[in-house]
Amino acid sequence: MKSAAYFAVCAVALGAIAAASPAPDRVTDRDVYEATATHGVVPDCSDLQCFRVLVPWILGPLPGRSTLKWKAYAVVCSSATAVAVFAWCLSLGLSRRAACIGSVASAFGFGSLYTLHDPYTSDPLMFVLGPLIAREALAGRIGVAAAAGTVGVLAKEFAAAPLYIVAACHAVERRWAAASRAFVAGNLAFFVWLLITLTLMLGFNYTYSGNASTDLGHGGYLAGWLARQSARGIASAMFIEFGALWLLMPIGLYLASRQLRLLVLVSLPVAALFAYVQQPDRALWNFHFLATPLAATVLDGAPAPLAAATLAAFVVGNLRVGAQLPIAFLGRAALVASVLLAAASAWTALHTVRS
Repeated sequence: MKSAAYFAVCAVALGAIAAASPAPDRVTDRDVYEATATHGVVPDCSDLQCFRVLVPWILGPLPGRSTLKWKAYAVVCSSATAVAVFAWCLSLGLSRRAACIGSVASAFGFGSLYTLHDPYTSDPLMFVLGPLIAREALAGRIGVAAAAGTVGVLAKEFAAAPLYIVAACHAVERRWAAASRAFVAGNLAFFVWLLITLTLMLGFNYTYSGNASTDLGHGGYLAGWLARQSARGIASAMFIEFGALWLLMPIGLYLASRQLRLLVLVSLPVAALFAYVQQPDRALWNFHFLATPLAATVLDGAPAPLAAATLAAFVVGNLRVGAQLPIAFLGRAALVASVLLAAASAWTALHTVRS
């Protein structure tokens, strides 16, 4: 009942943000997803998003306007993310206060709020599956984790990543049986993704049409992204991705439990791979379920008013850079304030630990 109430509160808040968020003023993947939602399979499709079929297959038959359905999907998934991250943090041994901080940071962070602005993406589903699959796999409920990952890869290939991260974590701990089970589950999800990809390619002439993500020998998507951006643009995009969390995460890694620290470290090669083949500033938010517990660990060690102010400033800043609400001055002020407050929180948490 508490989880349902928490979900409902988040859904109301996120729904209001989604309603206020303006329509994107740039080209998005809407046409591709709507075509898949309408036709199921679009022969001769040459867009990467064509291979991500699960969400449009589910939303397509539902009644209602397209924008309303897709925004509702983003709201539901982000609300579920809040609940999933809360449970994930508790399973890692964090306090209930830290779990609440982590869940709010995930549900109201840049990546989640950006999908309320541009919901035509499989990302919201990945944001909830990340902590859910990792929690189930780490707890030994590998059947549930494997099922979620296997279905999830029909939406996006990231759904297999948490299984491999948990497998690597178990392997480092020399828990070979658990590592083997998680690794097999990850392979199962990967082979299902490979099967749907080959089916669409061979049966319906789907192609990647020279998408840079597949050009692994020449820098993948990362090389082109870097070439198109100025140094300032790169720095801005990467900062916005996690904002004040960039300052909190290294301190959180120092303060974190051995298990959380190990999970973060073994995830780094996986994160690097996704940043290489996808738009890096957005790909990294898939790993929010590891970033926000680190930040929450720091804020949990700070005085409650300071932690609350840091989290509030972080959320308000993301209303601008994520949901694109027309609050330019307030958004910039909140981003600056969140960094300053995060620095104060980090100093206080470290001082508390040392004393």
